[in-house]
Amino acid sequence: MTWTVSAYRRSGGAEIHEYTSHRLASPGLVREHMRLAGERPWVSRLVLTEHVREVARRGIGEQDLPVRGELTRRVPVSAGGRLVAHFYEIEGLENAGPLSADDVRFHLHWLRAVSPGTAWPLDGTGPGGRAIALWEVTVVDRARPSSEDALPHTPHDP
Repeated sequence: MTWTVSAYRRSGGAEIHEYTSHRLASPGLVREHMRLAGERPWVSRLVLTEHVREVARRGIGEQDLPVRGELTRRVPVSAGGRLVAHFYEIEGLENAGPLSADDVRFHLHWLRAVSPGTAWPLDGTGPGGRAIALWEVTVVDRARPSSEDALPHTPHDP
């Protein structure tokens, strides 16, 4: 969880967004930023926003991959969320990183080629005795208004 602080100022009859901080990872830093920004005479309003990143991993089988050439399945995102990443991982395969469905097919074909005659399941043992598992990974960012009172308290709070 991180936070941003936005400062607004009055100009004539309008309120103008002046700046938004970078993401702050510590409640103490947020409080300090709010205090310092609030001391500026031109600041008319401060807005605190909480940012949360949700990462969901779902174990799947090869048959659950989208059909070759078709778009990846549409991932439902609840209100207030923004889909920032949707990819696949092959656990147990070194240096594979985030993969597309076609990348997964390529790697599985390669794994089968390096161990001919071995029919191993994805949740079984692959070449070299490595455990293999296929994951669908979805990353969703959420942002919502917050307040200083809602910040977690730490032992270093005044």
